Order: sequence, then structure tokens, then C-alpha cells
Amino acid sequence: MARKKQEPAPLTIEQMEQRLAQIEVDREQLEAALNQRRQADLMEFAETLRGQIGERGYPVDEVIALLGKGGKTTSRRRGNGHAYFVDPDNPSQTYRKGPLPKWLREKMEAAGYDATDKAQREAFKSTHLKWMA
Repeated sequence: MARKKQEPAPLTIEQMEQRLAQIEVDREQLEAALNQRRQADLMEFAETLRGQIGERGYPVDEVIALLGKGGKTTSRRRGNGHAYFVDPDNPSQTYRKGPLPKWLREKMEAAGYDATDKAQREAFKSTHLKWMA
């Protein structure tokens, strides 16, 4: 005859709380191990890059300085650190950040954009305005 499997007894609230606490401890330990592994991997990668830079005969400091200067955001920044937009039709009309000026809202509405929608504002700025360095 086939035996029926016995269902385990349901857990008590205390048992559930203990298991949950243990899961949290395990999670914290796993996160710490993951962070250690990432740091070790990053250090290994940095040493590999340092070796490649040296093999090519470049000073590491110069390469690091170049890496720090790269990227879209730094090339689009002005002295105050904020993006600087200019209306190509009227260069005296500029926009940095904050509330949209009246001229920009009017220009967006005339082009069929919704000035209250962030995605549409970003699309408009990237297609209808000019970046100034």
C-alpha cells in the first residue's frame, strides 16, 4: 500500500518571525560578501588597466585626468555647473535650470509640446535648443 505523505505542521507566528529574522541576517551577510567581491574585482580590474597603461608608456595620472574629464555632462556645462541652453532663433534667450521662462514655454507650445511633461521638455530641449559650453 502507498503511504500518504504527512504534511508538515504549520509554523507558529514565533517560528515565522525567527525564520524571517534569520533570512534578514543571511541577506546582510550575503550583501557584505557581494560588496567585498565587487571591491576585489574592481581592484583587480584597476591593476589590469594600470598594467595596460604602463605597457603603452602613458603616465597613469594623465590617463586618470582624461577619464575624469570625459562624458556628455561635463562637456555641456558652463562655469556654474549647469547645462546652458540657447534659443537658436534668438541667442539672447537662454535657459539654465529651474522654472521654464515664458519664451521657452511659448516656443514649446507653438511646436506642439506640453511644457508640464518632463519627457517632452527634455525632447524639446534636445531637438530645438542649442547647448552652449
